[in-house]
Amino acid sequence: MLLNFLVLLGTGSLRFFIPFSLHLSRLHIISGILLGVCILIHLFDKSRNLRAIINPRNHPRAWLTPLVTMIVCTAVWAAAWLGLPGISHIMSLSYEQRNHASIFRSQDSVAYRNDDRLIRTTKLTSAGASLDLELTWKANPKGSTVAIWAETKAGTIIETLYLTGSLKYSESHSWEGEDSRRGKILPVWRHRYTAVCGVGPAGATDLISQPTINHQWLLDNQLNEAKESFILYVEVNLPGDGAPSLIYAASIEPESANPYTLLSLVGHSGGSEKDGELNYDVSALPANSLTVERILVKTVWGKQPDSIR
Repeated sequence: MLLNFLVLLGTGSLRFFIPFSLHLSRLHIISGILLGVCILIHLFDKSRNLRAIINPRNHPRAWLTPLVTMIVCTAVWAAAWLGLPGISHIMSLSYEQRNHASIFRSQDSVAYRNDDRLIRTTKLTSAGASLDLELTWKANPKGSTVAIWAETKAGTIIETLYLTGSLKYSESHSWEGEDSRRGKILPVWRHRYTAVCGVGPAGATDLISQPTINHQWLLDNQLNEAKESFILYVEVNLPGDGAPSLIYAASIEPESANPYTLLSLVGHSGGSEKDGELNYDVSALPANSLTVERILVKTVWGKQPDSIR
């Protein structure tokens, strides 16, 4: 019990102070389960002693201590659940709260699958419209980073659909043997994401762009109403290939009778770290950087235009 308690205490403290880690969360959860099992075994082993301790004939007020303990614990649990003053102040010191503006979480309506062969991202709206993107690799892209997002034709980011691993939870990421910022790894996406989070790639608060409430710039309206086209972008970067991140894009048109669209390589991020602008010269890219076999999108619109009904 002591060993699992210490692991639980350590992992809980780390989860409070550092970005989300799947490995740390797994260790925290399993240690909690093992501690619970050990406690049950301990209580079963000491059940006779416990019955003697709480026997009213031996201790007339033996019920008072567990009752008060339960009341205090329940009050603390309720305060934590409701985020009452005191608890909320403590939580404001956590990594999550101090960096909430730049932490990315996909919407509940977005699901994804990621393995050695492909990345698949699916968005489903309440009206039954959907967008299904499948990125297929030529070979296992070990250590790759990917961002998938949608923009209006005017260049306003609508919604980020997918972001790789630890890039979701922190501006810093281990990249090519050193600690790098998201603005260096995926500079095009990160500069455009400033309009959503209000924090620039270097960490400074952006005074021009203001973040929307809870990041609610969503793709749902475009898909449901089928009135306006939008552009789907994918930014891919592979460590050690000697190339900047590559940008794939396609215009998704509601007037098209074909629900399938292939994204094309349109540029790269060479020189984009300061302003996020695309470099459209792809002629000098090394061959080993072109590891994407294809990116295919299927779009199902909510209200189909008369021309394609």
